Amino acid sequence: MARKNTRKKRKKQQQMNGYIFPVPFAGIVVVASALALGYVWLGCQCEALGDEIKTTETRGVDLKKKLLNAEYRWVRTKSPQSLEIAMQRHGLKMDWPRVGQVVRLDKVARPRTFDSRELAGGMRIAKVSRNVMHE
Repeated sequence: MARKNTRKKRKKQQQMNGYIFPVPFAGIVVVASALALGYVWLGCQCEALGDEIKTTETRGVDLKKKLLNAEYRWVRTKSPQSLEIAMQRHGLKMDWPRVGQVVRLDKVARPRTFDSRELAGGMRIAKVSRNVMHE
């Protein structure tokens, strides 16, 4: 009887050495899990890019507000009343220029070139027009 038991044990061991999990099914599971991980990775990348776009847009809105604020301050600062107040605050005794002191230079409408005469300090011509407003 001992021989029968050993034969049965050997037969069971030989049967157990076969594949427990079918190979085609394992391949399908591996491919499906790889696709699932790729899908999750793409979802994370899209979410990260969405967050980055959102922060960039909010930063753009903040910068636009700062730009408008700075432009408003600059317009207020360069007004004649603000200039007079600033001169009084700094103790400067200045007045507006007289008609003979104002010189307006008109740009000549020609393209800039790097001519050797211009680089060597050649003669430049400007049109002068006098303003009669501040009298």
